[in-house]
Amino acid sequence: MKNRSLQIKRSSLPPKLMKENENGIRVKVYVQGHMIGAGKMELFNLVFQEGSIKSAAKIMGMSSKRANLLLKTIEEAFPIPILEKQKGGKGTIVTSFGEELLQKYLILCDHLSKESENFVGWVASKQLSRK
Repeated sequence: MKNRSLQIKRSSLPPKLMKENENGIRVKVYVQGHMIGAGKMELFNLVFQEGSIKSAAKIMGMSSKRANLLLKTIEEAFPIPILEKQKGGKGTIVTSFGEELLQKYLILCDHLSKESENFVGWVASKQLSRK
């Protein structure tokens, strides 16, 4: 997982990828009963960047079969397609709705990460004032 997506902040990564004592927020959004979390969205972001599910899966250290399964769970949450296979098996592109979904998710993660930093700073200031 050395080439992880740089757009998704560390604080929004799945629990196994955060150090135990590290501060941050892990975002999970539920849409019509389907959980869309940081891992799935990171995979989705890599498909957007790479133009290929196979390449994105390789970067994340998972099989293409697993990647397809995870992406299918995102797709099932929406009535509008988020991915479109290229003709001749030459990759996968993210639809305009998929791009908008990704941007909204990244904005949400950024906002929550900033608020998390503010909260941690506030807690630290309270701890200092107790001494």
